[in-house]
Amino acid sequence: MIGSTPSRRRVTRRSARRVALALAAAVTAVLAVSGCTGIPNSGAVHSQEVSSTPDDSDVILLPPDPVSGANQSQILNGFLQAAASPQGDYKVARKYLTSDFSKTWDPNAGVLIDAGQPAETTLSDTAMNISVTPLAEVDATGEYLESSSSAAVTLPFTFAQEGGQWRISAANPGIILEQLRFSQVFSSHPLYFYDPTYTYLVPDVRWFAKDETTSTRVVKALLAGPAPWLGQGAVVTAFPDGTENSPVVVESGRANVDLSSQILSQTPQSLQRMQYQLDESLSTVASVASVVITVNQNQVPIAAGPTPTVNPRVNSQPLVDMANVFGYLSNDAPVPIPGVSDKVQALAPLSVTSSARVFAVGTAIGVFAVQPGANDAVLVDNRPNLVPPSLDPAGYVWTVPAGSPGDVHAYGSDGTVHPVAVNWDGAQSIVSLDVSRDGTRVLAFTLADGAPKLVVAAVIRDKDGVPQRLGDPVILASGPGTPEDATWVDDSNVASLTASASGDDRIVLQQIGGISSNLGVPVSAVSLSGANDVSGLWLLTSAGDLQQQRGSGWQTNTKGVSLLATQT
Repeated sequence: MIGSTPSRRRVTRRSARRVALALAAAVTAVLAVSGCTGIPNSGAVHSQEVSSTPDDSDVILLPPDPVSGANQSQILNGFLQAAASPQGDYKVARKYLTSDFSKTWDPNAGVLIDAGQPAETTLSDTAMNISVTPLAEVDATGEYLESSSSAAVTLPFTFAQEGGQWRISAANPGIILEQLRFSQVFSSHPLYFYDPTYTYLVPDVRWFAKDETTSTRVVKALLAGPAPWLGQGAVVTAFPDGTENSPVVVESGRANVDLSSQILSQTPQSLQRMQYQLDESLSTVASVASVVITVNQNQVPIAAGPTPTVNPRVNSQPLVDMANVFGYLSNDAPVPIPGVSDKVQALAPLSVTSSARVFAVGTAIGVFAVQPGANDAVLVDNRPNLVPPSLDPAGYVWTVPAGSPGDVHAYGSDGTVHPVAVNWDGAQSIVSLDVSRDGTRVLAFTLADGAPKLVVAAVIRDKDGVPQRLGDPVILASGPGTPEDATWVDDSNVASLTASASGDDRIVLQQIGGISSNLGVPVSAVSLSGANDVSGLWLLTSAGDLQQQRGSGWQTNTKGVSLLATQT
C-alpha cells in the first residue's frame, strides 16, 4: 500500500441522512469546480462530465482521458487527477497505465492523504518521483490513521511507451488524494459489532470510496471482522466464521445481501442479530433504505427480535453542582434527584459520574458509590490523588491515581476490587479515564514524555463480564500543552481539552477511526462533559461559567456552576 424482511432502521436517521446528502451533493458540485487535486495547475483546461452513481454519491466527476502526445509529466498528473474517480474500478485512471500494469495495479490497496501539492522530480525519460506530505492513510480494510510524522514521503513512478504514447508502467499500489478531494471521494461508514452481551452495537469506523461498490465493500469489511485493536475480545459478531458475500445489489432502495450458506444453520436469534448488524452498517450508504439477507438469491425469513442499543443516549441537560444543590440544570437552576442529590452533596464532591444504577463521587478522601434507594454512600477506593471516577454499564466503578496511570481498578457492586492490566506506552501521569457507554472501550488522557497523549483502548472482560485488561492503545489527536480533560461525545467521537501557560487552550474533536478537528479556543476551561452529540458538549471554566459552542466560539449558558458531572 502507498505509505422481504422489513427494514428496522430508524426513519428519522434515514431522513436526516438524505437531507445531509442533498446538501453535500450541492457543496460537492461547487467544490468540484474549484477544488484542487494536490497537483500543479499547469496544462490545458479540460471539461469534465457529471454523472450519477447508484450507490453512495449523488454527483460524481469523470476526469478526462489521456491526451494524445502527452509527455511523462502530463501523464503522471492526469493519472493522479483520475485517481479521484473510483467509478468503474478506476476505469479512467487505468487508461494512464500500460496494458500489463493496468491489470495488476490495485487502487483499493489504500489511500495516502496529502497535505499539499506534491513536488515532482524527473530522474530520466522513464522515471519520475513525487514527494508528498502525508496527513493520514487509509488501508485496504478502510481503517483511517492520522500520520504521526510530518516527514515527506517519496513515491516512484516509471514510464514506457505503448503505441507511441507514454504510459505509467510501474507505481506503488493504492492512490494519492489531496485532503479536500479525499473528503469528496471517500465517506466514513461505521461497521457495527456487538458487545459480548449483545446489548449494544459498537461502531468501528471505516472509509470507502463513493461508488457503485460501496455497499459490497461495507459488507465485506463487516464479515472480515473488527479492527485489530477492537478484535481482541472487546466486541463480537453474529456472523459465523468464513461467511462470505456476493456483490450487494441495491434495487429501489433495497439492498439484497447474498451470503454464503453457513448462515442457514444459525439460530433464529443469530439471524436477527446479523440483520441488525447489516441494517446499521449499511445505514450510511445513501442508496440503501432497507436490507434483505439472501442465500443463493433466495430471501432468508427473519422475524423481528429485541432491538440492540445504538449510540446510548443520556439526559441532554447538564448534571451540575450549583449553589450547594446537585441536579440536572433547568432554567438556570439544578433540579435535585430524589434519594441521590442530598447524599452526593453531603460528600463535598470534587467530581461526579452518573449512570442509571449508581453515582460515583470523587472526594478529598476517595471515591464513593451512591445508589438510588441505598441508605449510605460506600467508599470504594481511598487511594490518594484519584482522577474523576468512571462507570460502565455493568455497574463497575473505575478508578486510577493521577500519578500511577497503570494502577487501574474496577470495583464491582459487591465490593470486590478487580485490578485491570493496562499498557499506556510510557505515560507518567493521567488526568482522565472514561469508559464508553457501551462498556467496550476506555478513553484515557495521559502525559507521556512531557506531552499530552490521548488514547483509546478496548476493554477485555472474562466470561462473567468482569474487566480483566485493556487492549493495545490507539493514539488519538489532541491539542498541544497540558492535558486537562477528555470526554466521550457520542459512541464514535471524543473531545479533549489542553491548556498552555500562554492561555492557548484547545478543544479537539476526534472521530475514532476518522478525522480530527479543532472546536475553538476556550478561555480558562477546566472540564468537559459530553451529552449526545457535538452540539451537546458542555464546558466548565475556572470562573464557574458553563458554556456550549456557538459558531466558532464558546458562549456562557449559566454562571455559578461549581462542578460539571459526567453522564454515562
